[in-house]
Order: sequence, then C-alpha cells, then structure tokens
Amino acid sequence: MRKNILLALTWLSFTIFYQVSGYTKGVGHVPSIVLQPAFKSTPLINKLRIAAKTVQGKVTSEAGETLIGVTVVVKGTTIGTSTDASGNYTIEVPDNGGILVFSYIGFITKEVMVGNATILNVTMVPDAKALEEVVVVGYGTQKKSDITGAVASIPKERLEMVPNLNVAQAIQGAIPGVVVQTTSAGASPNQSIMVRGRNSITANNDPLIVVDGVPYGGQLNDINPNDIQGIEILKDASSAAIYGSRGANGVILITTKEGVKGKPTFSYNGKYSIMGLTNLPDVMDGGEFYKFKMDRRPQHMTEYEKANFEAGKWIDWYDLALRKGASQDHNIAMSGSTENVKYYLSGGVIDVRGLAVKDDFLRATSRINLDVKFTNWLSVGTRTQLSLTDQSGIPANFDDILKGNPLTTPFNEDGTLTIFPWPGNEDHVNALENTVWNNTSKSYQVITNNFALINFPFIPGLSYRLNSGIRMTLDDDATYIGRNSTTGFKERGRSETKRAIFNNTILENILSYSKEFGKHNIFATSVFSFEKNTFNATLINAQGFPHDILTNFSVREAKLIEPNYLYNSTHLISQMLRVNYSFASRYLLTLTARRDGYSGFGSNSKWGTFPSVAVGWNLNEEAFFPWKDFFSNLKLRASWGLNGNQAVGAYQSISRLSTLNMVDAKETVAGYEPSVLGQENLGWESSRTINLGLDFGLLQNRLSGDVNFFKTNTTDLLLKRTISGVHGITSITQNIGETQNTGLELSLNSKNIQTSNFRWHTNGNVSYIKNKIVSLYGQLNEQGQEIDDVANAWFIGQPIAVNYGFEWLGTWQKEEETEAAAWKSQPGFVKLKDVNGDGVLDGRDRTILGQRDPKLLWGLTNSLTYKNFTLNVFVHGVHGVTKQNTLMSDRGTQNEIRRNTIVKDWWTPNNPTNNWVMNNADAEIMSGQVGVYYQNASFIRIKDVSLSYDLPKNFIGKIRLNGVRVFATGRNLYTITKWTNGTDPELNDQNNIPLQKELVFGLNLQL
Repeated sequence: MRKNILLALTWLSFTIFYQVSGYTKGVGHVPSIVLQPAFKSTPLINKLRIAAKTVQGKVTSEAGETLIGVTVVVKGTTIGTSTDASGNYTIEVPDNGGILVFSYIGFITKEVMVGNATILNVTMVPDAKALEEVVVVGYGTQKKSDITGAVASIPKERLEMVPNLNVAQAIQGAIPGVVVQTTSAGASPNQSIMVRGRNSITANNDPLIVVDGVPYGGQLNDINPNDIQGIEILKDASSAAIYGSRGANGVILITTKEGVKGKPTFSYNGKYSIMGLTNLPDVMDGGEFYKFKMDRRPQHMTEYEKANFEAGKWIDWYDLALRKGASQDHNIAMSGSTENVKYYLSGGVIDVRGLAVKDDFLRATSRINLDVKFTNWLSVGTRTQLSLTDQSGIPANFDDILKGNPLTTPFNEDGTLTIFPWPGNEDHVNALENTVWNNTSKSYQVITNNFALINFPFIPGLSYRLNSGIRMTLDDDATYIGRNSTTGFKERGRSETKRAIFNNTILENILSYSKEFGKHNIFATSVFSFEKNTFNATLINAQGFPHDILTNFSVREAKLIEPNYLYNSTHLISQMLRVNYSFASRYLLTLTARRDGYSGFGSNSKWGTFPSVAVGWNLNEEAFFPWKDFFSNLKLRASWGLNGNQAVGAYQSISRLSTLNMVDAKETVAGYEPSVLGQENLGWESSRTINLGLDFGLLQNRLSGDVNFFKTNTTDLLLKRTISGVHGITSITQNIGETQNTGLELSLNSKNIQTSNFRWHTNGNVSYIKNKIVSLYGQLNEQGQEIDDVANAWFIGQPIAVNYGFEWLGTWQKEEETEAAAWKSQPGFVKLKDVNGDGVLDGRDRTILGQRDPKLLWGLTNSLTYKNFTLNVFVHGVHGVTKQNTLMSDRGTQNEIRRNTIVKDWWTPNNPTNNWVMNNADAEIMSGQVGVYYQNASFIRIKDVSLSYDLPKNFIGKIRLNGVRVFATGRNLYTITKWTNGTDPELNDQNNIPLQKELVFGLNLQL
C-alpha cells in the first residue's frame, strides 16, 4: 500500500510540475510513465486520472470582425492559448467540462461553460472604457478618451510583414505631421525624422527617442523592430512638456514586448529579401563619352583613351560597383507569465548584402524583458538588450563611379585593381579602390533599464517607481589603405583607427497618485531625475608603413603618426509635475511643469522651466448631446505649452583655446590661441505651441479619426553673430532669432466592409506644414525692415530651408540670337532670368526657388482580408519639395573632360531643344553667372504591398502549432514623380548608392 501511494504521489508531482511549467495543455499530456500493474489498478490513480478533450472555435466581434490574439484560458488553471490570424483557437479542457475565459483588450471579458460542446464560437462585446486604456503618454499610460494632447500611435501593420531595418522606416507615411526622409540608401539606409516640421535653423531638429520610459540616445538601427510592441508620438507641447528642454521637436515613445497571461509561447519570424534598383542614371558609355569629349574639348583626347575606344574596351563602372542584393532576417521569441512573473525573451539576427559591393550590414540582438511581482505592493523588472552591429567594408565612392571615365582600365590582367587606371594621369583614382581597403566597423551595445515599483498599501492609489538606465556603446573602427590602391600606393600605406566608448546613466524617481471619488478622477505624477552622458575616443592616423602585411597593427612602425583624443561629459537634472483631472469623463484638464538644469548651458542660464496646460471636452458624454447614436466619440482639445531644444554642446558656453604650435630652433613648442568666446547667457531654444484638436468616431467607430491645427513659435535660436576680430574671434553663438511653424493634420480610419469572410479597412492621413523665419539678428535697414542673411539663404518671412539662385528659364534659341548676344551669350547656352529687369545679371537677380522641406505629405493604407488571405497596400506622397539635381550639369566633367556625365538631350542647331544646353564648356554660364538646375522633387510612391496567408487551424493543429503565416511583400515598387535623370527624388545625394526595391518572402510560426 505504501509503495502504491508513493508511486501515486510521484506521478502527481510530475503532473503538477508539467502543468505549472506550461509544457502541457492538460493532464492527459503528461509524459508517459510505465506503471506497475498493481499501481494501474489502484482506486487512487483512477481518481487522479482526468481525461481531456479538444475544444475549438472562432472568436469574432459583434460586427463579425475576426479578433486576433484573444487569450483563451481554462478558468482556475494555467491551461491557455490565443486565437490566430483567422480568429480560430484550439484548446484541451478536462473531459468533465469547465469554463473558458475569453479576454481581449478593448472587449468585455467573457466566460463560457464548456459542457459537452467541442465547438464553441464566441462573439465578444466591445468595452468602450477598456478600448482607451492602452495609450502610452510618458511616465505612465492614459485612457484615450482622457488624453488632452496630440498623441498618435503607429498601426501594428507597419511593424509586421515589411522589411523594416529600423523604427523610422515603420513610421514613414504612417502618422500625420511626421516627416521621415530617406537621406541615403544602401544596406543600412539613413533616415531623418522631423515632427511637425523644422523649428530650428542651425540646431538639431530630431525628436527625442524614449524606449521603455527611458530616454535613448543611440542609433535607431540598434533596436530590433520585432521586439517592439507599440510606438506613440507626442506631437504637441502639452504631451511633450514632460521632457522639458528636449521635447521641442516632439517625442517618440517605443514600448517593447512583454509576457502576457497564459501558457508559454514560442514564435519564429523569418524574412528573406531580394533587392534590385529602383532607378539608375543613364551614364554615357564609351562611345558616347568619346563623342562628347571630341565635340567639347577634342584637344584633350589622349592616345590611351582613343586606343581603348577603337578596341571597344569600354567600362561600365556601375556594373563593377553593383551586385545583386539580398537580406535575411531571423527572430525567435519566448514569452509567457505565471501569476507573479511575466517574461519575454528574444534573439534576432539580420544580415544585409547591399546592392553596392562591400556594402554590408549585420545586426545581432538579444532581449530580456522580465517583470516579477514579489508581493501585492512590490514589483521589479528589467528591459535589457544586447546588440552587435557590424558594418565592416567600404563600398566604392559612387561619385567616382558615376563620373568614372569609361575609357580607362579598372583591372590588371591578373584581376587585381589597377593602381593607375589611366596611365600617364596619376591624379586619376581608381573608382573601385575603396573596395580593397581593409576595414573593420563594429559596435557593441548594452542597454539595461531596470525598475522597482512600490504600491503603498496604506495609501491606495499612491505608488513609487525607481527607474535606472544604463547604456554603454563601444565602437571599434579601423581602416588600412594598402599599396594595392591608388591612395595607399601614394602614401605607402595609411591607417585610420578609432576606439570610442559612450556611457549613459539615468536615474528617475517617479511618484504617482491616482484617486477616483464620485465623478472626479485625479492622476498626478512627479519626477526627479538625473542623467549623465560621457563620451571618449582615441584616434590614431598614420602613414608611411614599411609593408602592408600587418596593416594597422603595425602603426608604431609608420613614418608619420598623428594621435588624438576626444572627451566630453554632460549632466542633466530634472524635476517634473503633471496633474491630470477629469470630471465624469466629460471635462478634462492636464497641467504640467518641468524644470531642467543642464551643464552645457551658460552660468546664468543653467536652469529653465517648461510649463503647459491642456483641456478637453468629451461632447458625446453630455446628456444634452443629441447624436449619441451617430457619434461614438466626439472630443474637443486645446493645449498650450513651452518646450526646449537642448542643442548646446557640452562646452559651447565657455571660452576655449585651440592648438597653435610653433617651431623654435627646429623644435615644436606648444602654443594656443583663442577659438571660442564664452557666453554665460547661452541657453536652449524655446518653442511655444498652440494646438487645437478634434477626435471623432462615427457609427460605432466605423469611421474615426482626428484633426489637429498647430502653431509653434521658436525663439532664442542658436545663431552665430559676427563681432569685431579684436579678440582674435570673428563670431559668437547667441540665443537670437525666431521661427514659426503652422500646420493642419488629418487622420482617418475607416472600416469599409466587415463580414464574416471579408473585411476592408482603410487608414489615411494627410498634413500640411508651413514654416517661416520671423526674425534673425534684429538688424533693420533704412525702411525699418529686418535685414536678411543672404549669405546663408535665410530670409525673413520665408521658409528656413530654401533654394536661392538664378532662375533657369531654358535655352537660348536661334531666333533669340540678337537678344542672347546682348547678354554676351549665344543660342544653345543657358537662359537665366533678369529678375529686376535692369539689364544686368548679378547677385540682385538671385531669387528663392522653392523649399527643400515638404509642404504636404500623406499616407494611405488599404487592408483587405478574405478568409485566411490578407492584402495590404501602403502608398505615401511627398509634395512641395524642390531640390538641386546635381546630375544635370556637365561642368563636373572638368576642363580636360576627365570625368563622365549622364546622357542628356543636348541642344544642337538641328535639335533646338529647350530641355538642355549645348555641349560646350561655357553653355551653363550667362553673363559670368553659373546656372544651377533645380527640379520638382515631389513624388508618390507605392511603398509596400503585402500578401499573406494564414494556414487553417485544423491543419496546423495536427503538427502542434498555434499559427503559421506565409507572406510576400514588395517595397518601393513604383514611384510617380517629375524628377528626371537622377537616382531618386527622396535622396539628398544623387551621386551615391541608388535606392533599392525589395521583394520579401516571410514565414511566421507560433507554438
């Protein structure tokens, strides 16, 4: 008997262990144990054995919409699952029945008795209050209906099924008022982000990035998009005022994933993409270049070029510098929770083989997100990420590739690069030389944000949270330029090494109090924080190596060694108080004040205070509101606030000296000279913003959206003012000048069609932004008008970033020969506009030729789902942009026509076109003034098209999977633009790596 009881207890222990650990879905799935016959027949075992049965079904909303990710749990147990992309679920329950609990954000939790049923289809009812409890606002969350500021969220679709290398790519076109521009392409493209336009003239316009509640100063490329749960953007002064001197340019809040209630889950997300070119400039081939040079400067045609032309040895430099691009992205994640522990563990690697030879990007990341509840009043947690980024290798200089002479020789007969591709012309560098440089470029980063949360049991609603954040980045960069390249051969080897360490430490004390009494609700948050940033780097440049064998490791043997050391450190101390009040969920008030002290500011301007106030009115909550059946949500918002732009460098406000060494008796003697004159009043740029908003939802939110109008005046701009050179310094930086930004934003979300098998949703946004310079230095002319800064192209009343030059009218034609001669020109040459009509072309005829920042931008996403198929199409547009097209000039070919250019429709007497000038070295000059060609850089781009299929639940259930999705995505598929003869209108530099389009194949698995 004892033996049987002992065996029974052992079997029971195994059952409990596997149940709690989540390795089984029911008692029936405990690993098999061989029992003795006597044991199998004991009454105790017969009672312990509980058979299990499978229940499956589909979960939908009242409107028939499929609900994805609904948590399904057997009440009183840890047995659980979640619905797949089709809303289906499968779960094993005890044979004697039980109760299934269905829970989902935004819906009322529902309990269903199983009974004898094996198929349970469930319809969930929306919970209007719960729908609004998931918005992150900084230092906490708020109900969406209680938000008084302009806060926007990124649709989750932008984070899935698309090849996002970083967060900026997901944001682009998804949020009104947020300008994301791809400034350069390649394996790791660069994006610039501006929230509501350009506020500053010379200072940084980038928004503040906050990850899991802690300000983040690293690269967006270091954050794995697969780990992101949500992204919110604080756009107005009221919502961003909690970040004080760093909130003037908006705030991007990134929240990473955490464990959810239920059984442990394992997921795999994989993508493989094939890359191709969106557009490539039409560069002249060898024959076209030969004719171009003979027509333009035949006396400079060399025998070497002529011989290669006649032999047909024409080189396509683009073909040599480009390749087929590809990338692969693999991510695994495990998450789950018990009653007191939530966890999320992930690892990911992305390997990009760019279109350009030697343009590679590798990122490996791992993340641990852990929340532990020790008692009802004490919880601790961590958000920790480790990352490695490897961008070793240097692609060719694409300015040299684009303009490379096609009648030169890139390779020797043995396949090595030619040192001098143009014999007799040693100044001509091989355009591919970068590809043979020995380069290492790696970055190692540790980010750990930890917290402890105390909910005081003796004062309900009062809590204290301690946040500590540490980020350390180590950059390891080393380049050796050997004798197998033009540069290395001339310098007998050159080495450039850099080791840099960046440390960031943050400590935040957050005290919160929440209380609801009657119809009144108050939520107060106070913060005291400290932040320290330290950067130090060691740089060594050397040349003149005895050999290339040990590369930069033999730097001490070089003839010339130039060491350097960089260091800076800043401190920030902040205090913040925010009070949110609501009455009956109708009248809303938010008051915020933040005080910052920054070490980089002048001695008289160390501290600044940034207040804000916002109000809201939920009209649909009023008893007298007559259209409650039509409007499910209608809220008016208004806010005013002051934010800062902490754009002052670590030591910019103090006087400094620069090195000026002297030679005395053949010896170098250290010397110094004044370089910066200290400014004790130097401080931050201040932005005052007014925001008026309207949130609306119609017909049970079948149509919803918001409208925002804003006006921002930024004062105390950081500008350099010219002073007398008596001190040896000709300019100082001061807080002077003012700009103004105004704009209108509209966001719409529509559920066009919703049936049990088909649904069609549309999300769209559009925004108009206008900025202008209100004041610069305060200097007035004789008419009492403030003087412009023509040298920097800054004009009162005009946008900050404008093009300024001569207006290109076209080409002088044969019938205009007499008029052209009056301007000392001729037919076929450029015709520039005499703006003031005085018959003289000079600096007074220069005019503003459009702006470089967009005036209008929009994004449109259509999502169509039929059964298990989903099609997403995302299109975005940028309008009102004018840029210089640097490729539309022949002057870069140089006087001796040593470099190439793109094919153009050149003017000739037999081809009197107005598209371009004639092939003549002076054709782009009129009256001594050089014409610059500007083009409309607006565009509409089909950005992403994704088609996905979710395998049926009854099929994947047989192989013990909870979800399988396969998908294909196309990126940058087609662009509509008036931009011609360039790589892409979005890129800043047309002489660089072209923009790529991608075809992505993906697989998502969930266990």
